[in-house]
Amino acid sequence: MRNSAPAKSCERLKGKVLTAAECWEIADRKMGEAVADRRHGKELRATAQAWLVLAERIAQADAIEALKAKGK
Repeated sequence: MRNSAPAKSCERLKGKVLTAAECWEIADRKMGEAVADRRHGKELRATAQAWLVLAERIAQADAIEALKAKGK
């Protein structure tokens, strides 16, 4: 199985906390790659979907934190 993210981008992500917007951007890029890559499109679509799930969870966590901060 081929790794869908280049090593350089993985190195850049190590130790960095991503925002939901950044995850959505990565998902969008992966979906574009999936459309263009007939051989690995299915894997890239799955990767894009995983980034979308992550983005949604980060957005939910941010919303919860904002509500907690508002309640204090």
